Amino acid sequence: MSIPVAGQKRLVIVGATGMVGGYALYYALDHPSVARVTAIGRRTLGISHPKLDEVLHRDFADCSALAEALSNQHGAVFCLV
Repeated sequence: MSIPVAGQKRLVIVGATGMVGGYALYYALDHPSVARVTAIGRRTLGISHPKLDEVLHRDFADCSALAEALSNQHGAVFCLV
């Protein structure tokens, strides 16, 4: 796990396995102002990155289990269809 530098942000991306979410994910992982990216999706991403935390969640009709993953984030990108 990387140690955030002052001013760096934490971002959550929902739906990072799709086309738009995938672009958002790769951009965020490459951007120096982003310290951590939490990707929440129905299936695995198939990648590994020091900034990446992956959360599998299959039932988006009930998101109560995502409270911890969604807390303490600076921003969110929702790309789920």
